[in-house]
Amino acid sequence: MYGVGWMPKESSGSRLKAFGLDDELIERVCDFRDAYFGAQENRIVAEALEHFMRVRLDAEPEVKLRYDQARSARFKK
Repeated sequence: MYGVGWMPKESSGSRLKAFGLDDELIERVCDFRDAYFGAQENRIVAEALEHFMRVRLDAEPEVKLRYDQARSARFKK
């Protein structure tokens, strides 16, 4: 997939700045991105959100109930 000496395109974190993230977190995400084979920021954010939601929904039954209600209401539209 990646050849010897492959380097991901350097990111400025501009898409992350649009979320209002602080500079230190943006730097950490950019470093993680580089370590994660140059994954796009949107992939990292999507995976992080999926993980966060799964953990919180498993840990907080009331949140899970409200989430399920919101999902059900969305699909009834």
